[in-house]
Amino acid sequence: MPSKAIIIGYLIFVLIVILFYFNWQAMAPKVKDFSPQTLVIAKGDGVKDIAAKLKEAGLIKSDKSFQVIVFLINARNKFWPGNYSLSPNMDLLQIVRNLISQPGLAQINITIIEGWTSADIDVYLVAQGLIEKNDFLTAVKTVPADLKEQYVWLNDLPAKATLEGFLFPDTYKVYKDATAKDIIAKMLDNFDHKITPALKTEIKNQKKNLFQVVTMASLIEKEVKIDYDRQLVADIFWRRIEVGMPLQSDASLSYILNDNKVSHTIAETRTQSPYNTYLNRGLPPGPIDNPGLSSIEAAINPIGNQYWFFLSTPDGKTIFSRTLEEQNKNKALYLK
Repeated sequence: MPSKAIIIGYLIFVLIVILFYFNWQAMAPKVKDFSPQTLVIAKGDGVKDIAAKLKEAGLIKSDKSFQVIVFLINARNKFWPGNYSLSPNMDLLQIVRNLISQPGLAQINITIIEGWTSADIDVYLVAQGLIEKNDFLTAVKTVPADLKEQYVWLNDLPAKATLEGFLFPDTYKVYKDATAKDIIAKMLDNFDHKITPALKTEIKNQKKNLFQVVTMASLIEKEVKIDYDRQLVADIFWRRIEVGMPLQSDASLSYILNDNKVSHTIAETRTQSPYNTYLNRGLPPGPIDNPGLSSIEAAINPIGNQYWFFLSTPDGKTIFSRTLEEQNKNKALYLK
């Protein structure tokens, strides 16, 4: 019976042969031909579709090798529709890099600002000539099944939740013929990368869920501008929820009344709405905007403090108070 060392040696030899074969299949050019060919990636084409087109065009030796390379370099969601100029003398890695870095359609940069609502984004994208009015608003109202399959955390959202809050603010390069769904997919992919497994684990350890954290972060985004102050406000808000005290967030009132006030009248605080955090305890039904990473991190990692109240001045400063009496004095002093 062969010894253990011989068996291990044999397995290593087989592995080397397999790796050599894969490397030859994957990396070697199909032929020594420099003549360019046009590959068309259509909307809706997945990695398998692209691999089949490449093989049919004689640009690659193995469609399976293409899929493996795409997986290994995390390029699965980086393919976009367009016309691409490729040649059979390219190795597989060169082809993949061309397909994800040299799009065949014109692209533009769009910048989504922290704290924008989906309505703000819709107006902006219309102004950029990318979509028709309300296309984006319509697209964010439902969570498509294919996106739920791709981003499992979307399955934890409440049944009536929209994608508000998860449209990650950033600068994106998009094709001029991109649809609202194309742009949303980019935003969700960015959100998925920014909210790391470590952050998700910390949320779970706190016995919270991602929807709660993003909802809290959306309030913090509108209330406070300085990162350190955001962490203090996060602690105040979480403690208020614990003791059953209303959050009394003016940001929630601005969301209802469509204004940008840092303070509201007593009459305005009585506006009937489930989003009114003066009348209703706990978090609002969902995010009121799309917060940036610093606000999300603040909601996850608050800084403990002795304050129970705060106010934002017209110039963006945050004034903290330990008692209601101190808060009222600060209001008279800073909100004249």
